[in-house]
Amino acid sequence: MSDWRFLYESLHDSPDPLWPWLAAHPDPVADIRKLGSHESSPDQDALWDLYAVGRVIDRLLADHLDAYPAFCATLGAERITHPDFHPFFHEVAEVRQSSDPGEPPEIVQERWPGFLLGSLLVSRAGVVVTAGERHLVAGVADRSPLYWTYHRRDRPARDLSHGWGHNSQWRTDARRDYLVDGRFHYNVDGTEPPSSQEEIDLVRHRCGTLVDPGDPFPYDQFHVEGP
Repeated sequence: MSDWRFLYESLHDSPDPLWPWLAAHPDPVADIRKLGSHESSPDQDALWDLYAVGRVIDRLLADHLDAYPAFCATLGAERITHPDFHPFFHEVAEVRQSSDPGEPPEIVQERWPGFLLGSLLVSRAGVVVTAGERHLVAGVADRSPLYWTYHRRDRPARDLSHGWGHNSQWRTDARRDYLVDGRFHYNVDGTEPPSSQEEIDLVRHRCGTLVDPGDPFPYDQFHVEGP
């Protein structure tokens, strides 16, 4: 059993095991910090460990939100302060539909903060936005399945571990997104470019934005945008 998996399973009822575990395991924490560089070349075990860290974050967001910011800070991550909505930085927790169909998404509330570890996205901020239906549709952008995610309260979630056994599910590669010189690199370990705007939106937002995408398989797709 990996160290991070043991931590995840120990947090079922309480966040209390978090801090003693982190203090007693400096090496796994240091290994995760190395992935903050976009020039890192993680091996299979490192991608599995990063996936497990994501599972820890999912559990903290669902059950122990007060402990989540301090956990990310312990990893060496810094809070995202980007003021304008962008799907690299922000996960849509709720859409408040604007009467103007063309109104771009605007953040009106942050439900949980997001964090970057160097140039690596650790966790997006969960936000409430107002938006016109040409950009984000209420009931879709905030309720359709969230991909590359094991669990999220109040909406379906999908990742490659679902459907596998208790041990096999932990052999899942993490998705890595990096911000480098103003360019957004989504799912850098993907091998296929999206073939439509809907697929691009799915890689960027990790969910449908205008219509429920059904049951796609986006995990091999990558996307790069920016100057």
